[in-house]
Amino acid sequence: MVEQLNNRHRKRLAYRTPAGVLGECIILNNILTIAVSTVSDNFDDLMSYIIDVQNRLPEGVIFLVVSQLENSDSYECIDGIDVFKTSDKGLSKSRNLAVRKCNSEWLWFQDDDISIVTDKMESFVEFLRGYGGDVSLVKVASLEEPSQDFKDYKRYRVNKYFLPFRVSSIEIVVRLAFIKKANVWFDENLGLGTDLPSCEENLFFYDLVVRNKSRHIFYDKAICLHTKEHIIRNIDYGGRYRARGYLLGNIGYINALFLMTWWAFRKTTDGVPIRRRLSLMLGEFFKVIGREYSKRDREAV
Repeated sequence: MVEQLNNRHRKRLAYRTPAGVLGECIILNNILTIAVSTVSDNFDDLMSYIIDVQNRLPEGVIFLVVSQLENSDSYECIDGIDVFKTSDKGLSKSRNLAVRKCNSEWLWFQDDDISIVTDKMESFVEFLRGYGGDVSLVKVASLEEPSQDFKDYKRYRVNKYFLPFRVSSIEIVVRLAFIKKANVWFDENLGLGTDLPSCEENLFFYDLVVRNKSRHIFYDKAICLHTKEHIIRNIDYGGRYRARGYLLGNIGYINALFLMTWWAFRKTTDGVPIRRRLSLMLGEFFKVIGREYSKRDREAV
């Protein structure tokens, strides 16, 4: 049986199998997909927020949700929202699944503590409709004080070679056709849920702007909010430094030397001694370099 699902945002075709399972919706003429990564424990709260906010978004803006650590892999279309559940874990895997399932012109990566500034979205959509580039970085404001920026954005207009090491994934809006043509994906060795729990967005953005010379712009208006309060959680600082070493092994020696020195000697509150920082980064850095040389040797045979 085929049924039409029509609402203010989209026209969708949905179909039910003989078992009554809703098949994948076909998205037509949408300009922006907000792809939210979550896990099973946070799924219900996230869906409550999205269902509440989606009708305040402009036409052509839709949500896609990827929920990991589920009991099995499944697809649902809930109130017009594409929901992909998977037993997998790993933030980069979640982002890549969103890329594969997205059908709109633009894709915006988001986390499950999302807070959209709905009254600013109309102007952002109009900007995207007229923008001929490949990537837009958007500003994020403080959840506690929306008139304040989430972080210092002054350097976002400076040297493109160091911009990738400042961005957060929730700031990245990318033209889907560009990343598919360039074959740019999140490295699934990196990100929360792996032994290297950070830097996935940095390597992804580096691939976009440096290796594939994407045309990018900074959209200087806050369209989402994020808390600036310190969240008490178990942070794997050692894993983060190892992730930085992995990242540095993929970006060239000159940039790697500068960034490794900066990350090793800057003042932080993470409690990791300088010697330990260098040891963690260098260990992973040389692993990456070693694998690259082994790969070249195999290809040369």
